[in-house]
Amino acid sequence: MATFEIENGELQLIEECLPESENGCYLTPSSDGKYMLDAVYDSGKVRLYKMDERGIVVERLDVFQVEGNGPHERQDHAHSHFFTETPDGKYFAAVDLGADKIVTFSIEEERLVVVAESKVAPGSGPRHLVFSDAGDYAYILTELSNEVIAAEYNDGAFSPIATYSLLPEDFTEHSQAAAIRKHPNGKYIYASNRGHNSIAVFEIKDNGKSLNRLQIESSNGNWPRDFNITPDGQYLVCAHEKSHNVVLFNINEDGTITCLDSEIEVPEGIFVDFL
Repeated sequence: MATFEIENGELQLIEECLPESENGCYLTPSSDGKYMLDAVYDSGKVRLYKMDERGIVVERLDVFQVEGNGPHERQDHAHSHFFTETPDGKYFAAVDLGADKIVTFSIEEERLVVVAESKVAPGSGPRHLVFSDAGDYAYILTELSNEVIAAEYNDGAFSPIATYSLLPEDFTEHSQAAAIRKHPNGKYIYASNRGHNSIAVFEIKDNGKSLNRLQIESSNGNWPRDFNITPDGQYLVCAHEKSHNVVLFNINEDGTITCLDSEIEVPEGIFVDFL
């Protein structure tokens, strides 16, 4: 793990941080700037680090091993995939693809303490999640079943309510979900399919409780690993890992997307963000 400073749009290495024998797949800082947390896909571990006032990771404080497995061939053991702070600011939720669950932690005396374990359907393989603007619902992306699960969130616990497919009903080939994003206006959810090579668009309904699928649109590339929405909510930028192209979409007033005649080549694009 290393820390970089952003200067004039370029990355400047500040300090090589702690060496780790296992590579994490997702990092998230705490909102108070005191901690960094990461998820380790291969082993199913989650780790807690201390940051100094400069934002540099200086010490590993704790490691927690998630336990569990599922019926899918990729679920022989836990595979922690994502870590995020909950909207109430009290907890951190780790999404585990291999164990089909979300483990919620508090940080107490610089240690990870489990406060809840929330299961989803066996074999679904949860990967990422986003919260509603009000913070009382979460939308859990499942990589293996290619779905979004709408779940009620309450004090660290996630209770699934309904499940929505990302794929057309007549699609029978292999696909696996990759990324999920919420529109800045809080009204729409977007998710990408690797294999079907598309982006599914959902409208958030019933004050966050349910979703209505509006569209499944071609991503215009192969293996849409990640995408993001510009801060002004006008455009969606999609990066493809296998076709090495980044494609620009317009976001229409009704939340649907339209591909624009604009793309660039980027080798093995796997992450999209804005500064």
